[in-house]
Amino acid sequence: MLSDKWFDAKVKKVGEKNSVKTSNREFAKAVSGWTFGEIGVLRVNWVEHHLNEEGAGNASNPKIYRIKNDVTYSISLSEYSWGKYIPFTVPENDELQLEFSMLSPFHRLKLNPTISSEDSTTYSVSFKLPDQHGIFNFLVNYKRPFLSNVFEKNTVSVRHFAHDEWPRSFVISGAWPWIAGIGVTVTGWLAFCAIWLYSAPPTTGESKKKQ
Repeated sequence: MLSDKWFDAKVKKVGEKNSVKTSNREFAKAVSGWTFGEIGVLRVNWVEHHLNEEGAGNASNPKIYRIKNDVTYSISLSEYSWGKYIPFTVPENDELQLEFSMLSPFHRLKLNPTISSEDSTTYSVSFKLPDQHGIFNFLVNYKRPFLSNVFEKNTVSVRHFAHDEWPRSFVISGAWPWIAGIGVTVTGWLAFCAIWLYSAPPTTGESKKKQ
């Protein structure tokens, strides 16, 4: 198969009259290129995750998030091919996925190409963090035949709402009956205490005799 005479040989397919050139040369080149790392080598250029909210606190790759935050994750990939890096394109019928996991994945999302340059492709996805606090990982674990593995993990903390981040009770209409109930109870208790303190005790028979 790898002999010189087969590199430029011509063969006939079954049922056809015309001869076609064999693909032995292209096959040998592809096999040797993959073996010696001339093709199929993937490189992670950069990874970024950040809040979707606008503001001064919207920094790249923060170490802590809050539950139910809207975030965006992006990863830039290049493929080494015959002496230069080119944009990496995910093959058809395949997916590049992001896992947002703690002990097990809470989200497994498809990364879609968003930006392409001369030597790289950026894949991104936006999603809402789960209603669960703890230590989570942004994980991309891409392993395919004839391509080098991509394993990129970024660890972040996800916290609860702070005390000043919850909506106030008077803003929530469903809490109005409870607030009214508390007000009625407190008012009634204060009225009872006032009546109790400022009411004279009843006069008994013994007290009249002493007088």
